[in-house]
Amino acid sequence: MKSKNQIQHNHQKKQIRIGILRFFAAVITVAVLLFLTIPLRSEAAAAGMLDTTFGTGGKVTTDFGNLEFARAVALQSDGKIVTAGYGNFPGGGTNQNFAVARYNGNGSLDTSFDGDGKVTTDFFGFADRAEAVAIQPDGKIVVAGQAYTNLMGEPSRFALARYNSDGSLDTSFDGDGKLITSFINGFESALDLAIQPDGKLVAVGFAYNQSGGGIALARYNSDGSLDASFGTGGKVISSIGNGGGTAEAVALQPDGKIVIGGDASSVTFDTNFMVARLNSNGQFDTAFGNSGVTLTDMSGGDDDSALDIALQADGKIIAVGYAVMQTGDFAMTRYNADGTLDTGFGSGGKVITEFGSEFSSANGVVIQSDGKIVTVGLVSVNGGMSIDFALSRHNANGSLDTSFGSGGKITTDFNGGREQAHAAALQPDGKIIAVGDTVISTPVFTIDFALARYLATSSTPFDFDGDGKADVSVFRPDNGVWYLLQSQAGFTGIQFGFGTDKITPADYDGDGKTDIAVYRNGTWYLQRSSLGFTGISFGAATDIPAPADFDGDGKSEIAVFRPSDGGWYIYNLVNNQFSAVQFGQAGDIPVAADYDGDGKSDVAVFRDGTWFLMRSTLGFTSISFGTVTDKVVPADYDGDGKADVAVFRPTNGTWYLLRSSQGFTGYQFGNATDLPVPADYDGDGKTDIAVFRDGTWYLQRSTQGFTGVGFGATNDKPIPSAFVQ
Repeated sequence: MKSKNQIQHNHQKKQIRIGILRFFAAVITVAVLLFLTIPLRSEAAAAGMLDTTFGTGGKVTTDFGNLEFARAVALQSDGKIVTAGYGNFPGGGTNQNFAVARYNGNGSLDTSFDGDGKVTTDFFGFADRAEAVAIQPDGKIVVAGQAYTNLMGEPSRFALARYNSDGSLDTSFDGDGKLITSFINGFESALDLAIQPDGKLVAVGFAYNQSGGGIALARYNSDGSLDASFGTGGKVISSIGNGGGTAEAVALQPDGKIVIGGDASSVTFDTNFMVARLNSNGQFDTAFGNSGVTLTDMSGGDDDSALDIALQADGKIIAVGYAVMQTGDFAMTRYNADGTLDTGFGSGGKVITEFGSEFSSANGVVIQSDGKIVTVGLVSVNGGMSIDFALSRHNANGSLDTSFGSGGKITTDFNGGREQAHAAALQPDGKIIAVGDTVISTPVFTIDFALARYLATSSTPFDFDGDGKADVSVFRPDNGVWYLLQSQAGFTGIQFGFGTDKITPADYDGDGKTDIAVYRNGTWYLQRSSLGFTGISFGAATDIPAPADFDGDGKSEIAVFRPSDGGWYIYNLVNNQFSAVQFGQAGDIPVAADYDGDGKSDVAVFRDGTWFLMRSTLGFTSISFGTVTDKVVPADYDGDGKADVAVFRPTNGTWYLLRSSQGFTGYQFGNATDLPVPADYDGDGKTDIAVFRDGTWYLQRSTQGFTGVGFGATNDKPIPSAFVQ
């Protein structure tokens, strides 16, 4: 039997590995603004990019006044974001309190929540740590974690607090809004929390004393009293494997059964992934795994731990965490409903994802509506001198989703120091929220809550079926029909518009699919793939329509460039905000695109062979490149996320590209009468050189090579040339 000190030592060892951890981290002008937000072209908003409409550049940090660690996140039905964790507050180093913050959808603190958006709660004057948060249907917020009843190292308890929607403690919950639960008068903590459809609360974690212990679960009625129909007096404690085990996460099946994930020791005392299922009465479900429990060795004899779980719609269970291997990697398994490994997932049911040669850990997981799996966590770099948020996205078979970030993975640095993501949430619009903490070294050392929000869908220009590949497509003025040869959904024809309309295809609703749209004498007609039809009067008959995602939220706004005065006029469809700015002069060709790779198109014009760029991050520059008769074709030809200065020269059929990463190149492809139709036809993130000639498409794809496609008629307007001038 292990002693209390041994148990605590083992638990500390695991916690240090999974976080590099809380203890390690603790030691350790108006015109210009308008310029920055006015685009022209519909640039691709890539999946995995930071959502620049959230906080500052997609990131938010919150200081409670000392050292704070965010451990959990939940979303309210009104879109507000609730995070929970703990912090050190005045009164001594051991005086840690629950810390809860609520944010508006744009990342600002919600001042209707306790006046400043932040609440702290103390239990006994010693260390209290919130590890989980959940939102009740009535809007009340339940937080669960650990409260010490004496100095650090003395007995700790499951601790829960419930808050009203205004941030005050709910006194209908155990009398004062707080409760504690003891299992064996030892070292105990709740690590996750779920709310049943009947309003009962299920908290899971661990409980140990000198005599042993293991995983611990408690179920509470809505008033905070223990539910006597669950386990013994509302509690379950069970030793799993050779070392008792820890329940790190909980999920509820539709049939009322309770799934937990965590770790338990093998016979060699190395920890393995542990997934277990209990019936609604607290008894282990013997139809699952081995008497209700499944243990999985991920690293072949070293320590592994599952830190979060999620249930698929088909009942399969995803568990994520870390596998030490040589250093430590993201680890993920999928189990069938009976607890066996799903051998159709990854390699024998397991997936290991490396972010580099140093430690990394997946601490949270969410499943998208399309079945893709998003994991969040941390990665250590530079020998541990820096730690960053790390995310990966996987297809339903476990393979990395290469349309997300770089090869399926992204990392995010906040302050050049140590950041770690502990939990994730999915918004109804699919955006991904990751929460954790960040070390800020100057001007004063502190640790703050850290949140980041990411785009979930890639908006590839001229991609009508949302598969990340531009589609061969034409608009026929003779009959007003759009003919689309979609790379995934196949052929379709849609009548929308008149022969004299200007076609304005773009992703107006942010679902990753290009929408059919036309501009007619100052009125926009949009057939949005998710939000349906709308018509909006905005602009004048002689304006040039210029739809684009100018604020980086993944949705194009309607916009026009007015040659008569060089003015740009933009209307945001989400918030109904109008803006205008003068940039350019009569005769200029607008060539706005995202030249600095920040997810926002930059105001730019082409004038007699010179490009004038007002980049939103890198500022103003001018570049001499091209001649008066060239057709301007800015796009990202080298796949680095930055649009390249580029022209097509009809006189010799040559494309001249000034690529931001790979430098200058010239490529002869086309004839004098061809229409340039650059787009990413093979979905590799690089714009392909292509031309349309008398009903035939000639594509020089960067990955899949050359092809010719007969599609359209001589007088058709190829849709990928909609904004080429």
